[in-house]
Amino acid sequence: MSQDRLPTGKIERAGRFLRTGAKIGGNYARFYGKKALLLNPDKEDLQAANAEDILDEFTQLRGTALKVAQMLSMDNINFSERFTGVLQQAQYSVPPMSAPMAVKAFTQSHGKSPEEVFARFNPEAVKAASMGQVHEAWLGDTRLAVKIQYPGVADAIRSDMRMVRRVAPTIVRASAAEMKPYMDEVESKLMEEADYLLELRNSLAFAEACGQLPGLCFPRYLPEYCSKRVITMEWLPGLHLRDFLQTNPTQETINLIGQRIWDFYEFQIHRLRLLNADPHPGNFLFLPDGRVGVLDFGCTKRVTEELYQDYFALAEEGLFEDPPRAQEVLRKIEILRPEDSPAKAETLTEQFGTLISLVTRPYHQGAFDFGDHSYFREINRVGTEISKTREVRGSREFLFVNRTYFGLFALLHQMGAQLHTQCQYRDVSRK
Repeated sequence: MSQDRLPTGKIERAGRFLRTGAKIGGNYARFYGKKALLLNPDKEDLQAANAEDILDEFTQLRGTALKVAQMLSMDNINFSERFTGVLQQAQYSVPPMSAPMAVKAFTQSHGKSPEEVFARFNPEAVKAASMGQVHEAWLGDTRLAVKIQYPGVADAIRSDMRMVRRVAPTIVRASAAEMKPYMDEVESKLMEEADYLLELRNSLAFAEACGQLPGLCFPRYLPEYCSKRVITMEWLPGLHLRDFLQTNPTQETINLIGQRIWDFYEFQIHRLRLLNADPHPGNFLFLPDGRVGVLDFGCTKRVTEELYQDYFALAEEGLFEDPPRAQEVLRKIEILRPEDSPAKAETLTEQFGTLISLVTRPYHQGAFDFGDHSYFREINRVGTEISKTREVRGSREFLFVNRTYFGLFALLHQMGAQLHTQCQYRDVSRK
């Protein structure tokens, strides 16, 4: 069912954020109340209830809120599979804005109505996402995808983020001060993502840089039909992940497609020092000929050479068998802090050493089954233990690159892909 009105006023949006926080707070109160009565409540039931409340409220808010829900849905470290499973609906099940609203939003951004611009235009959305929704249009016989941003999304980002900063500590169970570096990075990237002309430039650059990679497909963009709140591209005839998996593809097909996505990300970071930093399933289309269509380059991250070297130093085999060397690397990426006592530094080195050894296992093994549920349960167990400190460790740049890789792992886990994971694009001589 479409929405005839989206909440755009600061007071109304703030009220919904606060209501979400109150619901989650109530869930925790009930959980600890049952625990005090020795009723042995299930922690996963708590996380599932929290996810349902987040999904219910944030889906109505769209924009920043829904983007945060999508980010949480890819976090297999801090949250259970039940939590992320509920929030994965935010990747697909978003009610679109109504046809009159979509036409009005297009006209306000483009200066002309869709009917004046295109030979034909379908006012009913074919897909709705966090920042905008997609409509079909035609120029002659050429079928196009027209993405229209929801009204008020860009204007509400800063005020929304002020509310996210208030609610996030309740969700993540970390202090506001600890969350600040990550929230700063999220806000910066959301501001970029709301600018569709920037997305257009990013898309053209990625298509040119990665066009030679086998099995990938990038849509052709039409700059003359784009604006700050509208982006137009050729239509790619593919399925999103959930629909693709419902066709019961063979394991061989899943592996082939998963390998193409893995290699795409390896090429980005090792050769381009650039990341398409939003690898959630809605940004990929699986075409009938076996190619993978790649969409949405609104959220990109430039990786400095220093960050690159420090990040992949974590993947050195035997790193944590040399505690002084390990602590040197962990200090560079701000997992260890100057004020940490020697005892705390030792404890954190051991904890993060366990987690990092798990996360880098695919690289060390050279071949890996991302469908292995026990692997992700173990990551979640270690991540949960670390999260008990209520501290968010790592520089904002490190955290954002890390989030991209967690998202990639979550995507491949949903697919159940079995891949070759050696770094074929890494140039170890480059410093």
